[in-house]
Amino acid sequence: MFSIPQRLQRLPLGHQLAWTAALCCLVATLLLVALAAQSSAHTQRALQDEFGQAVAQQLARRLSVELAAGDLLGVAAELQRLIEQPTIAGAQVFDVEDAIIGKAGNPLSKNAYSAAITIAGDIAGSIAVTIDTQIQDQARLQFIFGLSALSVILSIAVFLITRPLGSRLARHIDAVSAELAIAAGEGVDATNEVHKLRQQVAALPLELLKPSTGLAQGDEHYDDTGVLFIQLKSLPDYIDTLDEKRLQRYILLLHRLVYGAQGFYSGHLQVVRQFGLAVFFSGEHKVGSPALRATSCAWLIQNAIPAIEERLRLSLKMGLAVGMSELGHGDAEDIYPGLYTQATLDELQGLAQSLPDGISLSDKAASDIDVSTRVTVENTNNHGAVLGALADGHRDLLERQLQILLKAVLERRPEKVS
Repeated sequence: MFSIPQRLQRLPLGHQLAWTAALCCLVATLLLVALAAQSSAHTQRALQDEFGQAVAQQLARRLSVELAAGDLLGVAAELQRLIEQPTIAGAQVFDVEDAIIGKAGNPLSKNAYSAAITIAGDIAGSIAVTIDTQIQDQARLQFIFGLSALSVILSIAVFLITRPLGSRLARHIDAVSAELAIAAGEGVDATNEVHKLRQQVAALPLELLKPSTGLAQGDEHYDDTGVLFIQLKSLPDYIDTLDEKRLQRYILLLHRLVYGAQGFYSGHLQVVRQFGLAVFFSGEHKVGSPALRATSCAWLIQNAIPAIEERLRLSLKMGLAVGMSELGHGDAEDIYPGLYTQATLDELQGLAQSLPDGISLSDKAASDIDVSTRVTVENTNNHGAVLGALADGHRDLLERQLQILLKAVLERRPEKVS
């Protein structure tokens, strides 16, 4: 079963707006009726109290004369004349010991008002007068029912006025939905016009309508970026010699090695050539500049290879080259940085293929301040700058990371590939 709000949501927009406005009008007017009823009851009560107290005091003054003369018949006559009034329900007379000495009508404890009877300044008794409020109560109920009926009539009027206005708005929304249905090529059977419009909009290819984000969402790709290019020199030979299952295991362990090494320095791994990987390092990092992080990652990979080759019984020969780019790797939102870095990747691929062993450094990477202060850069005649010895503090850090890397790679892959 549906609740009232759910039922309202399923109605056409014209009916929905009309019912909502009518219900709001009804609730607001009924609240005003309740406030008016409360105010009327308070006013009626105040007038009854004033009237009842005045009647009791007046009767007490008249009965004081009768009691002073000891005329109980006169007391009864006064009480009888009093209850003949339509607003008096009953009256009682008490002596000083609260014994009833006179009674008329139907006195009740409710709506009773009392006054003392004095003779020569002394209290000779008391009276109690009961007010009949039935007529006033009926008049107040009629007043409340009349206001409530007026609230219902006003709510119906609001419904009748709002419904054509809501229907006019619904027709405009329906027209927009019809135009979108032509573009989207899908029909919607929803009753509510807003739901129909929402479904028509959801069917549109909104991703194609979004403007190009440009630099606004890709600022991280416009910083200086350290690039580590990895040429997989052994892989081409194994493609034709290993079966598919062994080849997948080989590539899986190779992937784990590179992915684990770049994880120490917040790198981003991508396949950029048929047998070439690139790891991009950008932004701030506690270790140092992007170039130093790329160099450190290359050192970890190079020094982890012998232990992994011993376990694999296969070669993991790689060419490693580190360079710098003014832009990053880009992404699906902004392809310009990725296109710009292709020249840098071509340069590093050439360095990685030409160097038989070691880690090659481009001129920009070799001149980086963090690289020059923490590692030794050696120049060769044929292959340019290559990575030499490490500073003691930085070497200790890399040695610890190397042990963690080997443990993670080898323990997760204990079986051998032969």
